Amino acid sequence: MRINRFLALCKVASRRKSEELINAGKITINGRVAVLADEVEPEKDVVEYNGRKLVVPSSYDYFLLNKPANVISAASDDRGRKVVTDFLPKGSHAVPVGRLDFDTTGVLLLTNDGELAYRLTHPSFGVRKIYRAKVLGDFTPEKAEMMKSGIEVEGLLMQAEAVSITSKRGRVSDVTVSLHEGKKREVKELFKALNCRVLELERFAFGNITCRGLKPGEIRRLTEEEVQYLYKLTKLSGKK
Repeated sequence: MRINRFLALCKVASRRKSEELINAGKITINGRVAVLADEVEPEKDVVEYNGRKLVVPSSYDYFLLNKPANVISAASDDRGRKVVTDFLPKGSHAVPVGRLDFDTTGVLLLTNDGELAYRLTHPSFGVRKIYRAKVLGDFTPEKAEMMKSGIEVEGLLMQAEAVSITSKRGRVSDVTVSLHEGKKREVKELFKALNCRVLELERFAFGNITCRGLKPGEIRRLTEEEVQYLYKLTKLSGKK
């Protein structure tokens, strides 16, 4: 397998960050400095990061967290704020799959399965995420159509797959938004471009996985069927 994929499987870093480590000369294969084009055989080659031998985990953890508000989607925070990995069982090395904003709630997956995490977040696999937003402003069916057609924000095209207004009370609307890609803060930026402000935002579904039955801050392991579903969704051959 490619060296950057191997590093991701060993939980060293994402594929992109792994490439930076390789270019910085911090990875060696059988004693020589690795390059991006290298491939490794995990059973034969000795791969080291800063002198530490790397081994692909023999098993993986898969968790679903109903992320509460005011929690950081990271494994640590230099300001001492609560992070999503604080909710994991002791001893787990799972990390968040992608990010939800500090004030955004709902479905967050965590795993130490680097290849699956990479595919779930890479735009080319087009995994659908569904959000529920409470929005302040004059949000109309016409603006919903504009979100589906695509809006350019700071040089980036942002676009929703589906948008529906589920209720409206004066200038406050409840809106469901479905995305396939999910650029940084995309839902909020789409509404902002239409002169609307998101008051509350919840990720309701990641693929077909929801937080039904989980209170905010509760976490559970994914079922075998859910893990197999994610593997099928991302075109992986089968659960490792």
